[in-house]
Amino acid sequence: MWNDVKISAVISAYNEENTVAAVVETALKSNIIDEVILINDGSTDNTAKNLENFLSNSKYKCIEYEKNRGKSFAMVEGVETATGDIIVFIDADILNFEEKHIKQLIIPLVNKEAGMVIGHPTENKFDEKLNPLQMLAGERAVYKKDIVPFLEDMRATQYGIETMLNLYYKSNGQKIKFEYLWGVYHLTKIRKAGFIGSVENYASETKQIAKTLIANYALVMLAAKAIFRIP
Repeated sequence: MWNDVKISAVISAYNEENTVAAVVETALKSNIIDEVILINDGSTDNTAKNLENFLSNSKYKCIEYEKNRGKSFAMVEGVETATGDIIVFIDADILNFEEKHIKQLIIPLVNKEAGMVIGHPTENKFDEKLNPLQMLAGERAVYKKDIVPFLEDMRATQYGIETMLNLYYKSNGQKIKFEYLWGVYHLTKIRKAGFIGSVENYASETKQIAKTLIANYALVMLAAKAIFRIP
């Protein structure tokens, strides 16, 4: 199955010293991942230091920004650098991410069950059945050729990039498949940035998502027509 395609993992990190090394290590140890591209997006903590052990690995490529340029900018550069047919986006702030989760993301794509696969970190039945943020999960797999035409549109969306991807695939009538990544979970923003910082981060992300929806009104309407089968 895997011999027919080359698979690249793209991981963008901004101040994720506590989790990024484990995420990268899982991707590097995976037999189905051909290359791992890490974009250190201007981190000011020990993210870079904690990644030094991977520099000698031939599968590993690291892009360093002196200043933070934003999630979408980093992800787009990762895609442009990648040589794989399939791109697997992985968040740097997740825990318990394993090889089996990588396969969950890729197998439906290779089997042509969907145009994009979204992996939702899942700890309990609420996450599986009722979590309203499933569509915003960062773990996802796509064919590179499908997203290259709108990379420049993605670049400036910041935390609206997942929304942009969803709109693009829905508006083009491509199926999106969900996979529930049991046992995987994110470090909470409160743990990473404190209460005040987490409130500010959530407000900023919400604003960026809303801005993406407004800026891509035409895609929103096309996606709505595709979802509700409006002629």
